[in-house]
Amino acid sequence: MNTTHDRNGYPHFITSRANPLIVSTASLSEKKYRDRKGCFSFEGMKLYREAVASKVCIEHIFVREDVYEHFSDQLSPNISVVVPDFVYNKMSGEKSPEGILCVAKYIDNLHKRVKIYDNVSDKCGETDRNKNYFMVSAVRDPGNLGTIIRNANALGIDELIISADCADIYNPRTVRAAMGALFRQKITVCCDIISAVSVLRDRGYYVMAAALGPSSVSITDIDVSLRTCFLVGNEGHGLDSKIIGACSGSIIIPMRSGSESLNAAAAAAILMWESAKKHGFNE
Repeated sequence: MNTTHDRNGYPHFITSRANPLIVSTASLSEKKYRDRKGCFSFEGMKLYREAVASKVCIEHIFVREDVYEHFSDQLSPNISVVVPDFVYNKMSGEKSPEGILCVAKYIDNLHKRVKIYDNVSDKCGETDRNKNYFMVSAVRDPGNLGTIIRNANALGIDELIISADCADIYNPRTVRAAMGALFRQKITVCCDIISAVSVLRDRGYYVMAAALGPSSVSITDIDVSLRTCFLVGNEGHGLDSKIIGACSGSIIIPMRSGSESLNAAAAAAILMWESAKKHGFNE
């Protein structure tokens, strides 16, 4: 970290907004730079603790000068950088930042990106063949996607399969909404979501699209099995007709007459709970 210098006993100190490390960190707000560097950023002591507990590879910790003394005994001095507020604000996307921002490497052991989905093996054991899968297509709002990731981790989803046109899982808003679940949840980003539906169906899973249609069945009227996988679509337009056609069938969540459709994350949580009850993840 040769672009920094010590001051007042700090492990490392940066005073310039033009410092290459500061500029590089600020650029992580954009996906193309995150992908290029294989790194993402997140803010707050809670997420820092969650990342450490999950053994996420943290490269840098930026701490605002006015809060350093409060956090110093909890941070690794080797990778900590103290900055004044005007430098911190260049990197931060928060309206009221706590004053701690981390840069971490992509979590390759949990998060995969594939063109054609083939993760379900013919040779897997019976336990693996009853894994709890959940699918998401074209959810564009990072806050919604982060909430879905948080729900998936809380409700025992073994693998979350999402389409490549969803919001980026490393978008700062996604990371913030996931509240640490991103550091633990297995996620596969699939460029061809229909291939993922086909693979699961070939392995004996019933892939049920959350979609309103003439043949849709209420979630209260179906027998959710260990091998039922639900698929939720875009916040405004739902699921593409080709995706619905590739599924085993479609289901709806009954609502009071006159109500608008549920938020994508709320609908996902209800369907995940139906799966969770069958899998008995909390026993």
